[in-house]
Amino acid sequence: MEKSRLNQARTLAIRRNDLSELAEIDEQLATLNAELAERNRDKEETKGNDVLAKVNERNRKANLESIRNAELREAERKRRERKLMAAGGSGTSTPVNFDPSARLRTVPKVFNSRSGTPQNKAGVETPRSISPLPPASGGATTNTTATTSSGLKKSFEASMFDSVEVDLGDF
Repeated sequence: MEKSRLNQARTLAIRRNDLSELAEIDEQLATLNAELAERNRDKEETKGNDVLAKVNERNRKANLESIRNAELREAERKRRERKLMAAGGSGTSTPVNFDPSARLRTVPKVFNSRSGTPQNKAGVETPRSISPLPPASGGATTNTTATTSSGLKKSFEASMFDSVEVDLGDF
């Protein structure tokens, strides 16, 4: 509005040939144009900031909604798993949705069942039956192979395993 008033006054000053008034009006127009350019620059910056703020707000709302939906889906999945586990009874059934971070329920199996101590044929323990040493013989075997009671030959390592005595103390 001010700019249009100054332009009309400038046109009037040109018609009157009033050079001093024309110079004064031109100076006022230049300052007014500089102020308007600065205001426009500020408006563009705030407009750009407003656009970014709107985009950020829209993204924030979308993120909140997606998080909420993911939490609802996870709660529903856990509810279904609990329902399946409760229906499974003993808990040994594998759930349909496998959770690798869940603890596994296992049933221990004994593969090598051994009695507490070896016994002789009569069922009476003797100190010699507890010892892992072979029965006493006349001399030490120097061969790399030894014969067993069944007549088969043992390797040197097997005969060494049989001849080693381990004292476990008070176990």
